[in-house]
Amino acid sequence: MTGAVLGRRRSTPGVGAAGGPRRRAGAVLGALLAAPAVLAGCGADEQPAVPVGGPGVEASIGDVELRNIRLDNPPAGIYEVGSAALLGVAMVNGGTEDDQLVGVSGPDFTGVVVDEGDITTNPSVTIPAGETVFTDGPEGPVVVLAQIDETLRSAESLPVTFTFERAGEVTVDAPVSAPLRLSLDRWLREQAAEPD
Repeated sequence: MTGAVLGRRRSTPGVGAAGGPRRRAGAVLGALLAAPAVLAGCGADEQPAVPVGGPGVEASIGDVELRNIRLDNPPAGIYEVGSAALLGVAMVNGGTEDDQLVGVSGPDFTGVVVDEGDITTNPSVTIPAGETVFTDGPEGPVVVLAQIDETLRSAESLPVTFTFERAGEVTVDAPVSAPLRLSLDRWLREQAAEPD
């Protein structure tokens, strides 16, 4: 049928042939959980048609790519003035020479703490040629923004400037991550509120 508009059938929540919001939410959650297994079957030499990644932002400067830049979700849903936030980023050095992260700065925080050291604006983190360094993984350095001077909630952002010895400088708006549970709960509530 050309030009036909397909609508949803209205049903009582939790009842009906379609199963209602509860069954639909379960199916969607199941699909989300199965997606990594399905995607893992894609060939390693194939490039995805759309950018993939987490909730963070991406940037490039010289031979360095920054992926999934974000601040960890706040423990109580908000970063208060004076608090600290874990800075998550994957730094990919696509060059043939090592590079060094020599600066992390911004107008809304004092500096960074690397691996429980002192507050500094010069973190001195090496990114070896052809490798990726994660700032929030078990093997990489832990980088924390110190003394944030504004209140931040999930989905808000903070400008962060990364300075590399060879690649140069790039500034991004690093978003504050939302906890996965809160994101899923919000999405499920929105789906349940939509008219069928």
